[in-house]
Amino acid sequence: MNNICEVCGERDSTSLCDYATGTGITTSSSFQEITETCDKRMCKECSVKLWANCDVCPDHAKEIKNKLDN
Repeated sequence: MNNICEVCGERDSTSLCDYATGTGITTSSSFQEITETCDKRMCKECSVKLWANCDVCPDHAKEIKNKLDN
């Protein structure tokens, strides 16, 4: 598997984008809602940390900022 950052295309990725893109339901043994996330591979330099254990890609960071500014 390619482990290169999908933002800069230069460095090894260290995290995945945690931005929620949707939800789904799994029915393994009981109905359980799961959150689908962007999962874009990012290096430490390209990821935007929102809080502990929550990193988003620059595109989603911009989208969040735009929503907060409106």
